[in-house]
Amino acid sequence: MKIQKKIVFIIIVASIFLSSIIFINSKPQQEESITYTVLEKGNQASFRDTKPFISVLTDQNEFEGFYKTMHKSRMPIAGPPAVDFANYLVLLVSHGEKRTSGYSIEIRRIYTRGTALVVKAVLRSPPEDSFTAQVITHPYLLIQIKVNGFTRVELVGETGEALDYKNL
Repeated sequence: MKIQKKIVFIIIVASIFLSSIIFINSKPQQEESITYTVLEKGNQASFRDTKPFISVLTDQNEFEGFYKTMHKSRMPIAGPPAVDFANYLVLLVSHGEKRTSGYSIEIRRIYTRGTALVVKAVLRSPPEDSFTAQVITHPYLLIQIKVNGFTRVELVGETGEALDYKNL
């Protein structure tokens, strides 16, 4: 009986030792920062979403239609910014509809995690003591990013909480 207990003890210790070696030698998923260009920012997009969301636009026709819908409350509707969709994609980042003016979106970081493109964006609120117009606004950012084999785009908040995602 004592021999069996010793064998079990040795197996457990060996398993723990091997697991720790594997854990120490395994590399965490590497994050790589991605550069981007802000194409447009504003607070009057014509959407009715109340929650944060991200949209991925990958071709000119899709972008033009989306842009017209996004700006349908403006007259005249200007054309969208020029984008080389052979090399770039466009992301629309929004934190949803707001009940006053003074909100904006700030990109904190854009990086890759495996084959996912992660956009860390926060909603900037108006200062507490500021006067704000009581008007429905919809702050947004349009950003351009180089195409790089992404299979998923994720929008995360300040603390890394998942807000929205799109599979490509």
